[in-house]
Amino acid sequence: MIMNRTVACLLLAASVLVACDEKKDEKKEESASASAAPAATPPPPEPSAAPAPPETAPAPSASSDSSMITGDAKDVVLTVKDPKKEGEKTIQAAPGGSVTVFLPDYPGTVWSIESNDKALGKAKEEVIPGFAPGTNGHQFKWTTAGPSFKAGQKHKVHFVNKKAGDKAAKPTESFTLTIEIA
Repeated sequence: MIMNRTVACLLLAASVLVACDEKKDEKKEESASASAAPAATPPPPEPSAAPAPPETAPAPSASSDSSMITGDAKDVVLTVKDPKKEGEKTIQAAPGGSVTVFLPDYPGTVWSIESNDKALGKAKEEVIPGFAPGTNGHQFKWTTAGPSFKAGQKHKVHFVNKKAGDKAAKPTESFTLTIEIA
């Protein structure tokens, strides 16, 4: 009886091994036949006219390496990498959207709004860790929704960078943002 079980187990194990080997052989044959067949290359795409930019894209203001404008006309995002190189920026935004500005909080300093157009109201502020290596970012966000935002209007915001935790500290640098409603 023990002998029959042992033989049965050995037969079962042998059949499993044979089945596994057959599957390996099938996979090898499939990969060999796939690599032996000539690769079909798709035809190159036909040249076409460059796509027109979307109508809602904001008109970029003066380009520079120290800032970047992204988003569409409704939700504009301005990232200022180096406010020392560019102390002023004008962006275009559409009514009914939002404007978000990111400024680098250098170690030991923090950005704040010194003055802004009353129509903008109070900005939603947030500190963003990891804005740049060893530097947090400071986010300021406003909505451009409401009757006070009409095409042709300009709204200014003046930011200052001060020593963190010292309200009486003199600003080390400043940045001015002008929002033109398009």
